[in-house]
Amino acid sequence: MTTSSGQQSRLGLTTMAWILIPVGVGINLVGHFIAQTLRLPIFLDVIGTILVGVLAGPWAGALTGLITNVVAALILTPTWLPYAIVNILIGIAAGFLARAGWFRDIPHTIGSGIIIAVIGVVSSAPITAYVYGGVTGAGEDFLRAYLYATGQTLLQGAITASAITEPVDKILSCLIVYFIVKNLPERYRDRFRTA
Repeated sequence: MTTSSGQQSRLGLTTMAWILIPVGVGINLVGHFIAQTLRLPIFLDVIGTILVGVLAGPWAGALTGLITNVVAALILTPTWLPYAIVNILIGIAAGFLARAGWFRDIPHTIGSGIIIAVIGVVSSAPITAYVYGGVTGAGEDFLRAYLYATGQTLLQGAITASAITEPVDKILSCLIVYFIVKNLPERYRDRFRTA
């Protein structure tokens, strides 16, 4: 863990964290666009949240997640808004995992991805089932539709589909962040709270 330079705001965020947050939001939106365009059964919409959490701490990660979902709800579709809590929790988890050294090597990074996937499943499945009736317009909808056709309830189908797709999505997202951070020059990593 490194200490960042610069003054901290009331939220405990440094100037570098405030600069990084919009970059993280942009990465999230681009990742989502790629996944949607290719109709992938994964999301790729939290890479920026995880990156900011790892580099600038849990509260910067949480803020990145919140802003991402608010912006996406305004410019893409309102379905993003209820999932803001998921993105916030992922940012917090990434920040604390990074502080605990869980992004220091590939095996720990994969472990981080699994932990973040569990958080994603537990927090998103009830929203998918009860707010959206099991259909959100994501690539995962095909899998959920199959599960509902086999007799699973809305919540069971949402949990099962998420349990299949979330680990792939979150482990991949964490590995992308790991390689981004590891390839940052040391002088840039030193400007953030954790790396």
